Amino acid sequence: MVLFLFKKLILSNRAGNLVRRISRLSMISIGVSTFAFLLIIFIMNGMNKSIESRVISLEAHLTIVPKDRAAYKDLESDPIVTEIKKLGAERYSLFDTQDVIIRTMEGQFRGAIAQGFVRKSFENLNQKIKEQNEKHLKRSAPLTPDAQMWEEMDIPESNEIMIGVDLARSLGVFEGDYLMVLPPESLVLAMGEVPVFEKVKIKKILSTNLADLDSQYIFYMRDLTLSSLRNSLSRQVGLEVWLKDAMDAGHFQSRLQDWVDDHKGDGKKSIEWNIQTWMDRNSALFYALKLEKFMIGLFLGLAGLIASFSILTVLALLISQKKRDIAMLRTLGLSQKAAIRYFIQIGVSLSLVGVSVGAVLGLVVGYLLEWYPINILPDIYYDSTIPAKVNLFLFFTVLFVTTLVAFLGSYLPTKAIEKISPAEVLRMKN
Repeated sequence: MVLFLFKKLILSNRAGNLVRRISRLSMISIGVSTFAFLLIIFIMNGMNKSIESRVISLEAHLTIVPKDRAAYKDLESDPIVTEIKKLGAERYSLFDTQDVIIRTMEGQFRGAIAQGFVRKSFENLNQKIKEQNEKHLKRSAPLTPDAQMWEEMDIPESNEIMIGVDLARSLGVFEGDYLMVLPPESLVLAMGEVPVFEKVKIKKILSTNLADLDSQYIFYMRDLTLSSLRNSLSRQVGLEVWLKDAMDAGHFQSRLQDWVDDHKGDGKKSIEWNIQTWMDRNSALFYALKLEKFMIGLFLGLAGLIASFSILTVLALLISQKKRDIAMLRTLGLSQKAAIRYFIQIGVSLSLVGVSVGAVLGLVVGYLLEWYPINILPDIYYDSTIPAKVNLFLFFTVLFVTTLVAFLGSYLPTKAIEKISPAEVLRMKN
C-alpha cells in the first residue's frame, strides 16, 4: 500500500509538477549530503591513521626520564631497567635530549632540539623509514624514490649530525655543511665570556614525514657528539622503550608506574620518573585532529539536516493538494491513524531513497580510496596521497540517525491530516 501511494502521489504525473520536482530535489540533496559526510569522514580517518602509523613507526613507544639529574650516571643499572625487561618490552636504549641554538657559517640562527641515540636506535630508525618509503612506493610513484632512504654508512659518527629537512631548508644548509651548536644559556652570558659551543658536520638531511621531527630536531650519536654540551641545563637523559604492539603503551605505562609507586623509598634514595607514551607526547596533535574531524563532521551533518527539512515541504504540499483523495480514502474505511501512518512512511521512504544512494556511493568510494589511494597532491605535503579508512559503525550510525530524523520530519506535517473532515472536504468544490 505504501509503495503504491508513494508511486502515485510522489512519482506519477498525477502528483503534480511542483510536488514531483521538489521531491526529486529533496532526494538528490539528501543523497549528496550523506555522500559528502561519509566520504569526508572516511578520508579524515585515513589521514589520521596515516599520521598515527608514522608516529608509531618513528617515535619510541615510551620514554622514561628521571627527574633527578644525579640519576643520569647510573641509569643503565637502575632496577627500573630490570622491570622493563620483565614487563616484556621488545627493546630499550638510552637517549639524550636538550634544547640547542644552531648557527650557520653565514650567521643564520635557529632554535632546535638535539636528540642523541645509540647505534641500534639509528639502525631501527633507518629500517622504519625504509619501510615507510616502501609503502609509499607501492601506492604511488614519487619523483625522488630514494629521498628518504640512506644506508648504514650514513649513520652519523663523531661530530656529525642528521638534521630535519624543514629545519635545513629554513637555515639554507645542505649535506656536508658545518654548523655551530650552542646551549640556550649562552644567550645570557656576561660581556666578554666565551660561550660553550661545538662545531658539527651535517651527515644527512632527514625526511621523516612528521612535522615536528622535520622542523625542530637534529640527531646525533650520543657519547660521540655534543660532548661539550653535557652540562647544559636543558639536557635530559632517559630510556626509550619499544613494544611489540604500540597500542599497549598505555597499559605498559600504568604497570610500570605502579611498580615505581610500590618501590618508593626502599633501598636507596627514591627516584621520581617521568613516564610518557607516544600518545602523551603527541596529545596536542591528536586532539587537534579529533577536533578538526568533529567540527567538519558537525557542519556537514548540519548541512544534511537542513537538506532533510525539505521533507516537511513535500509532505505539507502533498497533504494540502490531496485533501480530497485523503477524504475519499477515509470514507472507504481508512482510519485516521492508518492515514497518518501511511504518509509518515511515504516521508521516510522519500528520505531513505536519497540516504541509501548517498550512503552506498560513499561506502564504495571510501573503499576504493582505502584500497587504491589517489596520488594527486604535490611532494611538498607530508602525504601526497588521499587515503581513506572506512568505518562501518559510522556507516550504520548514519543510516540509523537519518531514519530517525526522517521519521520526526515526516510526523510533524502529517498532524494536519487530523484536521481533515471527509464530509466537509467532499462537499467543497474543486
